[in-house]
Amino acid sequence: MKYKLLIFTCYGGCATGVAAAKACIRLWEENPDDVKIGCLPALVIPAKLKEILSISEKRILIDACGVRCGASLTEREGLPVDDYLELTSALKTRKLKQLPSTEIESQVYEVIRERVDTLLGRN
Repeated sequence: MKYKLLIFTCYGGCATGVAAAKACIRLWEENPDDVKIGCLPALVIPAKLKEILSISEKRILIDACGVRCGASLTEREGLPVDDYLELTSALKTRKLKQLPSTEIESQVYEVIRERVDTLLGRN
């Protein structure tokens, strides 16, 4: 099966990272025929990288904070992405090493959903 969009996120141990993880799961549940979550660590395995490229039309990468761990990994392994989002910059917030508030969860979901809708041609 070829997915219209694979979503990659760092699942970072901070408020924006946890909120991104929840948002990505929700977006997959809401769009099961078009969206799937990709395994970011699998990029280091050449056969998995090749598979990821073959099963996805588009890819988005979401980093929780300015450290940009996901971006470093995708660049190093050669995974092209169609969109990139770094959440602390996008939301003009700091990295908080805590669970997210419902407000942060809502903000993160909305900013990711907008990007997903654009990539799926819904905007």
